[in-house]
Parts: sequence; structure tokens; C-alpha cells
Amino acid sequence: MKSIAQIVVLITALPTLSTAYSATSATASYLDQINAPPFVLDAKNNNNAAKKTSTSTSTSASTTLHSPSQHDRPNLSRECWAHRSAQIDSIDIHETPGGKGLGAFSTAPIKDRTFIGEYKGESMTRNEVNARFWNAREPDGADKAWTYSRISRNQDITGDYLFDLYDGSYVCAEDADQSNWTRFMNHASEDDLEDRCNVKVFTKTDIGGEQHFYPRFFAIRDIEVGEELQWDYGPKSPFR
Repeated sequence: MKSIAQIVVLITALPTLSTAYSATSATASYLDQINAPPFVLDAKNNNNAAKKTSTSTSTSASTTLHSPSQHDRPNLSRECWAHRSAQIDSIDIHETPGGKGLGAFSTAPIKDRTFIGEYKGESMTRNEVNARFWNAREPDGADKAWTYSRISRNQDITGDYLFDLYDGSYVCAEDADQSNWTRFMNHASEDDLEDRCNVKVFTKTDIGGEQHFYPRFFAIRDIEVGEELQWDYGPKSPFR
């Protein structure tokens, strides 16, 4: 499998990238969207459902992360898919010097506009999220079996890794056996001159006529070996 540094996407191959909470149209250029405002991560109480913001477009997705859990994260096995996928894509996962916990670091130069990876995880409906994270519905048998599976495999149940998609469904990257290494990418602001983000997420991509309605990450500048890969979670994120 090729490393991410070898998967370079040219501007001409990305005619309709659309980022969440962008005011641009579905046909906006790649560079227009790079300069668009970052989407918003809306921190909500676990007992409340997330609400869409008025600035989203018909082709964009809202994103919801809940407040960080007040307990220690479980130690993830190096055999889990989140860690193994990093090895396959030549990404180094280790502790960050800034005290953010684990982070994702490049092991080879990455050119601007390179496709980095998808935000992969467990697909969930709003109904499932209501019962499993927000206590907005009584859990049924399937929910209880899901909870037992998470606990028995030492996986957390916080809702901190939920990504709210445009169609009302969610991607949950908290289960390290079902998510990939992108879950380890930390926040960096687009406005911070000293620690500016080098990756951006797009929720609609059209490459070679094939459309993808899924969170996908692209480099927004050249990235050097050893740099931490970070993206802007948005101004309301509790993880800033």
C-alpha cells in the first residue's frame, strides 16, 4: 500500500470540495474552500441532542463533539485498528509535547493538497446516539449488547468522537477497533501563527467524477517530516 505522501491530489482533480459550515457553494474551488471559515464543533451536554447551525449548506455536514470526559482514557492496545492503520499509512502515533495526549505525526514529507485519510469509525443513526450517549432514549437489546461489547473490550463510551454528517447520521471513532489513526489528530487553530493547523477536513469531495460524502482530510500546506498533523476543530470545541 502506498504511503499518504504518495497519494497526491492535484487541484484539477478536486473541483467540488465542500467543507462543513462553509459559506461556499458545492462547486467552489479547492483554494476557495481552503480559505473558508472552519466548521464548528458544537459542545453540548450529553443529555441534549445536537442542533444544526444556521450557517451550514445543503451539501455540508454539521459536527458534534461532547465535553471531554472527566476520567482517564483507557490504554489502547497497539494491536487495535487505530494503531495498526497508522503503521500501514506510515503515521507515527506518540505523546505530544504540549500535553494533548497522543498525536499523529508525519514520517515522510507530505505535499500540499495531499489526501491524508478519512475519519473512519462506527456508523450510527441519531436514534442509536440518543440511547448510547445522550440518555435521550431508553436503551433496547441492541444498545445493551453494544454497550457490553465496548466495555468488554476496554473501549470508552463518552461520545467525544462523534462526527455529525450532513444526512443526520454519525461517525463514532471512539472504538479503537473500528476507527483509524485520524482519531489521534489534535486541534490547531487556522488563526494561530505559531501553531497553525496543517490539515483540513472536507465532507464532500468529487474526485474523477466520484463523489464522497464523508469526512476526508487534506494537507493545506507542505508538511515536513516529524510535524504533528492537526486540524481546526472550530471555535466552540471543548478540545481547543
